[in-house]
Amino acid sequence: MTIPSTSPIMTAARIIVLSTLLIAPAHSILQTATIDVLLPGVPTPITLLASQASFGSSLTSYSNGHSSSSSSSNSRPAGVGLIPSTPPSDDLYLCNESYGFTTYSSSSGNADGKSYNNAAILVPRGQCSFERKALSAQRLGASAIIIYGSLSSRYSLNVTNSTNEDGSSNNDAYTRDDYTIDDVKWPIDKQDYDCDNGQAFIPSDVFSNKLNFITSPGGYDDNNDDYLIGNSENNMCVKYAADETFVSACESQRCLITGKNVTDGGSDGNIKYEACCAWDFAIWLYQDTTLTADEIKEVTIPAVYITMQQAMEFLDLMNGVSSNNNDGDGDPIVLSMYARDRPSVNSSAIIIWALGVFVAWLASYLSSSDYRNYAKAIRMKSHLVARAGGVGAVAAVTAAGGQGGENVERPPPSPARHDGTPRSRSQSRERSTTATAASPPSESGERTIYRDDDEGAAEAVITNRNVQPQYYQEEESLELDASHAIFFIVLASTSLLVLFFFKIFNVVKIFYAFGCSGAFAQVVLYPLLTRVFRKLRWKSPMRPMECLSEENATRAALNGGCKGKILMCLYSFFGPITLLDVMANTIAYAVGGTWLYIAFTVLHPGSSVFYWIVQDIFGACMCITFLGTIKINAIRVAAILLTVAFFYDIFFVFVTPLLTKHGESIMVNVATSGGPPKASPSWCEKYPSSTECKGGEPLPMLFAIPRVGDYQGGASMLGLGDIVLPGLLLSFASRFDEAKRLMGLVSGGAGRVRNGAGGVSSNKSSWNICCGCGQGGYFGSVVVAYAVGLAMANAAVYLMQMGQPALLYLVPCCLGTFVFMARRNGELNDIWDNPRAIRAADALLFVGRIERRMKMMPGLLVYSSMRGRG
Repeated sequence: MTIPSTSPIMTAARIIVLSTLLIAPAHSILQTATIDVLLPGVPTPITLLASQASFGSSLTSYSNGHSSSSSSSNSRPAGVGLIPSTPPSDDLYLCNESYGFTTYSSSSGNADGKSYNNAAILVPRGQCSFERKALSAQRLGASAIIIYGSLSSRYSLNVTNSTNEDGSSNNDAYTRDDYTIDDVKWPIDKQDYDCDNGQAFIPSDVFSNKLNFITSPGGYDDNNDDYLIGNSENNMCVKYAADETFVSACESQRCLITGKNVTDGGSDGNIKYEACCAWDFAIWLYQDTTLTADEIKEVTIPAVYITMQQAMEFLDLMNGVSSNNNDGDGDPIVLSMYARDRPSVNSSAIIIWALGVFVAWLASYLSSSDYRNYAKAIRMKSHLVARAGGVGAVAAVTAAGGQGGENVERPPPSPARHDGTPRSRSQSRERSTTATAASPPSESGERTIYRDDDEGAAEAVITNRNVQPQYYQEEESLELDASHAIFFIVLASTSLLVLFFFKIFNVVKIFYAFGCSGAFAQVVLYPLLTRVFRKLRWKSPMRPMECLSEENATRAALNGGCKGKILMCLYSFFGPITLLDVMANTIAYAVGGTWLYIAFTVLHPGSSVFYWIVQDIFGACMCITFLGTIKINAIRVAAILLTVAFFYDIFFVFVTPLLTKHGESIMVNVATSGGPPKASPSWCEKYPSSTECKGGEPLPMLFAIPRVGDYQGGASMLGLGDIVLPGLLLSFASRFDEAKRLMGLVSGGAGRVRNGAGGVSSNKSSWNICCGCGQGGYFGSVVVAYAVGLAMANAAVYLMQMGQPALLYLVPCCLGTFVFMARRNGELNDIWDNPRAIRAADALLFVGRIERRMKMMPGLLVYSSMRGRG
């Protein structure tokens, strides 16, 4: 089948590929500069990446420098519009000044009489420091210096002054010619080369005839490059390789003589010299601490570093252009050096802000779904009653609102007084009746009644012989009180300290993968598959499996035996299990297992699009599950929890660096899986999987969005705690608004909220119904306050260039907004401790939940009686 290029599938594929290309892991040593090489007659430049020096002037950004490149040479930024050049022929390493052989100045010229005005000198690494080379280049009149890697830089001589027969010393350490092979300082294993990437053994006679390592002043003879570079047999390492994999294994195609020799074991006992694959990576051009203060100030030209491979290609271009311009009339190569552009405000910061606000809103909105579902059932009942008995019946229900007398029956005692549902926590509060509604008697004499009675517990009996409202499935929940709030923070602090001292970050990944897989199945897959099956009209997957049905479990329990006990135990624990449950959980845990596999096997899992997308989806599902399970029913509890969390966040981010041994922030250390790598960047560039190079990856207890288009990599992060803790307050606001709507609907109103004394209004704004924004609700205003607080936290990160405790901004915004609005509306005393509207709505739903539980009682009673007899 051919897929059109404009199809949604192809569009999605392009987006995924583009994301993969734009979001790439950063190297340990960042190449922060670019060199644009413009060849004569070629409109498009060749771009090389380079690392910048920590001395000299900084390069201008590409966007700024490119717009200024056409201006006069006097006003051009440093490093723009230069002509590449080579050092004087008698000073190829530009180190003669450091040896004391000569003194350069822009006016004195050099041995070749070459002018270096508006030039960038290409100089090989080695024999003297980077900053010394830059100082000499500037004194020659150059505008920039490009230092490139070389094999010679890995060798040096143990230079000493010679001694005369009379005991006097000659100052000839850099000119004497009697050095031996024993004076050579050989490259360092792992730092300069790695034999695991390619190894060769060069016969001693070939070594003696073709290679020289004792040439003054540096020791290494540049002619050695002809025998140690390339992928042909001209390279001795290819010709005498220990196996045939040298060319494919050695990425640099260069080798270093290690100074180690072996005997081949033959009768002649020939000696062979070991050679191994050389590293060729970017390095930092560090400062020279031996320079005087005046010399350091004198270096003002920009300096960059390119690798050996880049330098070889660049020098080949220069030689090619030079050979074509023998008459001197051709155009030269022009190069410009820029600092690589970075977005001033990365889009990932905006995306993570929007994601955090959306998840906080969605999770809080869904936490009040039980109230909305019950209200929906009431509306459905009213609609069906209207269709069955005419509009007059509904009008009679509304007209009876607020009237007592003979048409109102007193309901039976509240289940809250007999079944363990908490009573009102404010018994001394003024007792008042918010609303009473009764429907006209039906043929059976049954009515619909709501009353907030003298004990403060709302009760409802909605009965009709033919039409019953549907009671939705109960979700387990835990209501936090003040002691829970304190315990919650203590537990969070303990967990943070355990992770900091014991570094058990992999355990967190395992818990996160499997815990979030269950939430993913419940929040995403179960509703999605249900909708799909209903669209397909395939009902069998949604029916309970026969083996775990109530009838089968009860029958097996009556028959006795181990099987009956197991089935009844499974049924009592899981309830009815459908094929839909099995499919949803199988898919969810397969996704979680794949995510965990990537977390343990991929070096930088955050660079995998699948990994961070699944992590963010899992985090959103966990937030929804958390706020649907953990609830607060009083501003007093929210104030205690968020205030303690406020100081908790500040302490572990800002105060702990003053208390820890190495000045580490415990929060940042844990969030980055132990902090940055312990090894040097150059070591981690070569051995990224080393234990010392691990660390810095975000711990999967947060949202992470990779920085798109930023060559330095990284990600914008938002901890899940910065969503669920303020989310508890948002959830309370949502549930309080929905409870008032529900009680208004039961009381005969239209189910619209107005602030003040828990009352209701007939305002028909659909915007209020959706999210509580505008008039008549707290939820929308607190969500806006959350968005503002999170935006302030993001802005603080950019302004201060350091991580910020988000709760420092979120708690005052959210809690302050809620308290201010409640005080203005005269409801602060009511919502401070278990508001009446929520108590009334919970008691209203309690009746339906008892009925649902009673449906499961027969089988459970049989099982319980059997256990009693056993």
